[in-house]
Amino acid sequence: MEFTSDSQYGRTATDFANGQVRNFLDNVEDLTKALKDVDTPDIARVRAKVKIALAAAQSAVSDTAAQIKSQAVNVGKRTDGYVRENPWQVVGIAAAVGLAVGFFASRRS
Repeated sequence: MEFTSDSQYGRTATDFANGQVRNFLDNVEDLTKALKDVDTPDIARVRAKVKIALAAAQSAVSDTAAQIKSQAVNVGKRTDGYVRENPWQVVGIAAAVGLAVGFFASRRS
């Protein structure tokens, strides 16, 4: 079994987080559009600052998503490599964790 960088759970969590951030940014953008008819200097200044912050936030979101994906792929590759190089150690660790979980679960009953 080989590690794939686009696991279903990773995509789902990433899509949810990106959707939430994009929804927030869309709401901020809608707010600035609603204020476009107000022609006071203070509102114009605030609108300009919000547009700049909005552009920066959108750029940061895409940069962060790309960085997280890259880190997840690297961790997956390293984990896959370790498991392939040390299969018996991984089996031993898994067995020890399973025994510990079983021990604690039996004590709770």
